[in-house]
Amino acid sequence: MKKLQEKILVIGRAGLDLYADPVNTPIEHATKFISQLGGSAANIAAGLAKQGNDVDLFSTISDDSIGDFVINSCKDLGINTELLFKVSNSKNTLAIVDTMGNATKAVLYRDNPADLFLNESYLKNVDLDSYRLIIITGTSLSRDPSRETVLYLMEMGMKKKIEIILDIDYRHGSWEDNQEAEKVLYSAAMLSNIVVGNDLEFNFMSSGEDQGFVLASKMSKQYDIITIYKMGSEGLYYFNNKKKKLLKSFKVNSIKPTGAGDAFLSSFCSSRMKGNILSESIKYGAAAGAIVVTKVGCSNAMPDLTEIEEFIKNYN
Repeated sequence: MKKLQEKILVIGRAGLDLYADPVNTPIEHATKFISQLGGSAANIAAGLAKQGNDVDLFSTISDDSIGDFVINSCKDLGINTELLFKVSNSKNTLAIVDTMGNATKAVLYRDNPADLFLNESYLKNVDLDSYRLIIITGTSLSRDPSRETVLYLMEMGMKKKIEIILDIDYRHGSWEDNQEAEKVLYSAAMLSNIVVGNDLEFNFMSSGEDQGFVLASKMSKQYDIITIYKMGSEGLYYFNNKKKKLLKSFKVNSIKPTGAGDAFLSSFCSSRMKGNILSESIKYGAAAGAIVVTKVGCSNAMPDLTEIEEFIKNYN
């Protein structure tokens, strides 16, 4: 009998986040910033590592001091760095963010980003048989060679019956064509066991017809995919076994909206790794998302299991 693996592979972008300091300081008035590891894949990996998971981050990073910052930050957070590869003539993503509650602003610098240079030559370093779960962030599909590499890896993962989770992670500025984006993301969903996105992302994948809820239901019923349809402060629906269920959101005093989705996915996956049922894993994910929006940053703000359990226990 094949031994059940315990490692997780996360694929996508990593970069540098700068947060205006102190809290409630607009970017345009800031005189100092706090640095953290950023990027959706890196944030998810950070959350998984914080909860004690053995997690590899697979990405290409810039061959400069910012690339070194990414590696050092990953090591500090407990993320394995053997699958981070430096590439020349490109830069890591830089995000500059403030913490102004619902008025929070984020400025993203993502020209010729290093993470989209992930080509098939790097796949020889990935031992798929060592992973129980693979997490794909949709931005990694926005452009070749990363797109082709990630889709191929997903195909190989499905053949090996590794659970694949797609975070739609749609970013308008990352794609050259909306129709292409819709088609590619849908194709990736068909190579996944679980698809996670917010209402805007599912709406986008429904040809812009605001039929995202219908699409999430259809994916589950017709293709036996678990879909999680997030609605921000209104909670989320999840679809499985031709049934839908609503989970209301945890209400907190948020200082910014960023990081909630990454925290949700990391804690959801961590809970699944422990063998928890779907509803329990979704609850843990929602709690983690609620915690992160009360803190500065994303990667460093990820909660550990004790913090999540205490939050759920004490929530009124």
